[in-house]
Amino acid sequence: MRLAIFIAAFISPLLMANPLIGTWEFVKGEYATPEGIVSAKAPDVTSMKIINNTHFSYITSSNNKFHYAGGGTYQVKDNYFIETVTLGNVEKLIGRRMAFTYEVKDNLWHHKLVEDGKFVEYEVWKKVD
Repeated sequence: MRLAIFIAAFISPLLMANPLIGTWEFVKGEYATPEGIVSAKAPDVTSMKIINNTHFSYITSSNNKFHYAGGGTYQVKDNYFIETVTLGNVEKLIGRRMAFTYEVKDNLWHHKLVEDGKFVEYEVWKKVD
């Protein structure tokens, strides 16, 4: 019983402090390309993102074919999810550090990436655990 109280007292605040820990399923996204903004949504694009205390990973398919996978370390600071990609099949992302603004509401994680004042991407993810 004491162990359960100890765990609840110390683990619960960590989870509450980081609402991103868990498994997330892609809902929709918008992405800047040289041709303009493109959109994607489930079920045409499927992706799962898993966040633990220190790392993230994701795997994405499009039209039932493997598309991307990657992962790395991250930090949550203020309203930023800051990820550093350390592995994956998109070489230009390896070593890249990206600071997304984020908000979690109604079990949906909204995050947006703007770099050098330019829109890069906006995604919505739904928590599945």
